Amino acid sequence: MDQPTPSPLRALRGGSSTPLWLQLKHALRDLITFDLVAGDRIPTEAELCDHYRLSRITVRQAVTSLVNEGLLLRQQGRGTFVRLARQDLALSDPGHFLTTGFDLAPAADITVHGAETLPCPDWIARRLGIAPGAPVHKVRRLLSRDGNPVAMRTVFVPEALAPDLLLAELDQPIHLLLEVRFGLEAQEADERIEVITADDFRAEVLDIAPQDPIVLTERVTFDAGGRAIDCTRTYFRADAFSFRRALRRPCVKAAKKVLAAVT
Repeated sequence: MDQPTPSPLRALRGGSSTPLWLQLKHALRDLITFDLVAGDRIPTEAELCDHYRLSRITVRQAVTSLVNEGLLLRQQGRGTFVRLARQDLALSDPGHFLTTGFDLAPAADITVHGAETLPCPDWIARRLGIAPGAPVHKVRRLLSRDGNPVAMRTVFVPEALAPDLLLAELDQPIHLLLEVRFGLEAQEADERIEVITADDFRAEVLDIAPQDPIVLTERVTFDAGGRAIDCTRTYFRADAFSFRRALRRPCVKAAKKVLAAVT
């Protein structure tokens, strides 16, 4: 939609101690949240300057801040538009401690992007506790939304643990495949999350610009004997997702007892 936002715009809010660009940012955020939908165009910088009697630098700083947060998208020659809302993605699922929102997506949205057996890179070998160069299966899967790629997951599995893994149906969650078909039952996992920038390859696959932010989750899964089963690296477009984890205190009485003991 190329129609500008209908007037009146929301008023600036914040006291005299709040910078004008931040007051405008708050007003535009309210406008985006309550009055507009994805695809709507916000007023031009010139229109915002005239309406709020602010300088072009002040207006640009407010709009750029919202662009950087992923709420707005600039399109050359067309204007600045409200982005699609981020999808709320679960980091875990009660059904299986390794299942995430990636795995719960409709099967039609997940495709196998590549599968091969290759000598294990040194940095992956270190995570899996195997010799560098030992054969390892590498499976890459893509998650799409409305036909557009939004996440990529790469799983490394030692060939010695699952020799014919690549003959299986790889469009299903790999952790379930390893458990059901190969008897590799996961008991615990070590996971970390960080924000990185996209290199040329990941930018091309995820249809973003090089150096755009992506959220990386890396998980190494272990069996009951402490042996690493797989290393899973998932790359999410930062503009497409927010992440959710349910937290619950397991036993209030036990927690109060511990607190009483230390105080």
